[in-house]
Amino acid sequence: MYKILLATDGSEHSNKVVEEALVIAEALSAEVVIATIVEKYFSPPRVFQGVTEIKEMKEVNWDQINRQLAEEAKKVVEKAAQPFKDKGLSVKTEVVSGYKAPADAICEMTQKENVNLVVVGSRGLKGIGEMFLGSVSNKVAHCTGVNVLIVK
Repeated sequence: MYKILLATDGSEHSNKVVEEALVIAEALSAEVVIATIVEKYFSPPRVFQGVTEIKEMKEVNWDQINRQLAEEAKKVVEKAAQPFKDKGLSVKTEVVSGYKAPADAICEMTQKENVNLVVVGSRGLKGIGEMFLGSVSNKVAHCTGVNVLIVK
């Protein structure tokens, strides 16, 4: 059976990714794996580490923040899965949580899930630099051994 990995970050652009993957999955009666990657934090993100005015960030409960991020991520994949379920397609959701970069986690999933196609967006929730290059989608296109559809 043809298998598609749809990687989403819950951004507005990711709705287009879901739409494109749905068309392909429906045409091929494909099995779909929908994943989102949640980076775990154990200290303030690098951008805040040199800022002395943010002393309270050191006292933040990072376990609680990571749990909240995982809960939000679960909502993201469930929302993305609904159109596939509505069409009667086989769909599995997964929240990948850890310290790996999203692109690395997606590339590992392509092997683990034995997928035929990865569908990702050309940009997501990151900053303006991501809009021009799409570093996650670019890296996924280069690190995986399967076809990658980058949705613009």
